[in-house]
Amino acid sequence: MRPSKKERWQKVFFRKIAPSYDLVNTLISFGLHHHWRNYTIEKADLQPGHRVLDVCCGTGMITKDLAQKVGPQGKVVGLDLSPAMLKIAAQNLRAYPWIELVEGNALALPFPNDVFDRTVIGYGLRNVADPRQALAELFRVLKPGGKVAALELAKPRAPVFNRLHRIYTAVCLPLVGYLFTGDKKPYQYLHHSIQTYPAPEKITRIFQEIGFTNVCCTALSWGVVTIHVANKPGP
Repeated sequence: MRPSKKERWQKVFFRKIAPSYDLVNTLISFGLHHHWRNYTIEKADLQPGHRVLDVCCGTGMITKDLAQKVGPQGKVVGLDLSPAMLKIAAQNLRAYPWIELVEGNALALPFPNDVFDRTVIGYGLRNVADPRQALAELFRVLKPGGKVAALELAKPRAPVFNRLHRIYTAVCLPLVGYLFTGDKKPYQYLHHSIQTYPAPEKITRIFQEIGFTNVCCTALSWGVVTIHVANKPGP
């Protein structure tokens, strides 16, 4: 699959922000991203020995948590479009030989059908060129009866908090990003991607249209993030 213009641009800016990515995430989320990640892992209902795919794995923070849950008898594959992010992930995950890192596109996963017990995507649906296609690919590689978990940034529903959040993401995020990376454009993009991302109920409908069942959406931290969890029909 030929990379889209958006994907080529993302490779450039993720290369710029990769060295400071985890530190900046902690600062701009006030450390809450650890709670969001833990909640997502809990909802994925992992068991020792599971085979798990982490799409848009970035620096491997979620990948590491998945590996700790499935244990060395399991297998975790982390996939990302950015070689720079995968390079840092490889350093972060050296203690987990049952993790495999793969450079690849979420819209055309390089795996056969029905091979993973769980699929996870963290902060990736906003960034792909076609969220529906990304979810369809997660559905395809998931075993019947398997489960998907998708963690994503969102817009708060409460009007006053929504306005404050919009100002924060528009003004403060680019400033913090500039201080640590020397480039505010990736964090201006972050603001734009949050504001243009579909509402949670629309994402829920996409899950259902693809064929997922038992679709559940949970909002955390006053609606700053959402976690969608769903099953692929099967035994």
